[in-house]
Amino acid sequence: MEELLYKALEAVQKGQNYAFATIVEATLKGTPRKTGAKMIVFDDGSSWGTIGGGRNEKAAIAECLKAIATQKPTTVTYNYFGRKGESVCGGQMKIFIEPFSSNIHLVICGAGHIALPLSLIGKMLNFKVTIIDNRRELANHERFPHVDQIIVGPHAQKLAKVAMNRNTYLAIVTQGNEFDFECLKAVVTSPAGYIGVISSQPKRVKFFGRLKKAGVKEQYLKNIKIPMGVDIGAQTPAEIAISIAAEMVAIKDKEYVGTDKFKTKPGDV
Repeated sequence: MEELLYKALEAVQKGQNYAFATIVEATLKGTPRKTGAKMIVFDDGSSWGTIGGGRNEKAAIAECLKAIATQKPTTVTYNYFGRKGESVCGGQMKIFIEPFSSNIHLVICGAGHIALPLSLIGKMLNFKVTIIDNRRELANHERFPHVDQIIVGPHAQKLAKVAMNRNTYLAIVTQGNEFDFECLKAVVTSPAGYIGVISSQPKRVKFFGRLKKAGVKEQYLKNIKIPMGVDIGAQTPAEIAISIAAEMVAIKDKEYVGTDKFKTKPGDV
C-alpha cells in the first residue's frame, strides 16, 4: 500500500492524473486476488500493482482511463465462471475505481497588470502558479509573494522548458505583441490543457496567419483561446483576470457545464 501511495505522490508531482482500482468484494474461492487488493493506473495507460491480471485487469485499466477522463468514480463487476468471454477461475470480483486529478499548473507569461490579479485568483482556485517575465523589477517575490515559482528571462525561451501536460494552463499576457507571439509559437503544439493569449480579433487573425505560414496545422490552432476569457464586458485588469479564470474553470470542469440549475424552463418566473 505504501508503494502505491508513493506512486500516487510521484504522479501528483509530475502533474499526472491517475485512478485507483480496489477490489471491494470478492468470493472466497476462485478469484485471483481478494478484497483489498489495489492497483494504480496513470493517464498514459501505464499501471503499477495488480488486481489479478488477465482480461479483467485489462478491462479494469480501460475503465480507469475512462474514469480519469470523466473524473467520475465507478464500480465494475467481473465474473470468473467460465462462460463465454469470462475467465474460468471461478468466483466474482467487484472493483471500485476512484479517479484523482493533479492540481492545475497555471503558467502566466508576463508579470504586468493582468498577471497580478490572475495569479491571485489562480491561488484561490488551488492552482500551482508560475510567473515568467524578462523584467526582474516586476517578476519578483515582493510583487508576487503568493505564487509557487518565478522565472526571470526571455519569455518564450523559458516557457519552452516548462514540463507540460493537460493539467498545464498557459496564459500569455506579456508587455508586447511580439513577445506574445513567440510564447504562443513555443507552445502551440504542446499538450497543455489551456492555451490563451490576451488579444483582439485583428491580433488573432495576424497570429494565426503567421502560425499557418510556419506550418502549424489547424488542429492545433483550434485549441487556442485568442482572445482568451469569457465575454463579460471586462475593462479593468481585475475584471479581465476574472474573465480568464472563468474560462479556465469552464474547461477544467467541462463535464459539469450545462447543468439543469442554469436552464430556464417553461413557466419559470
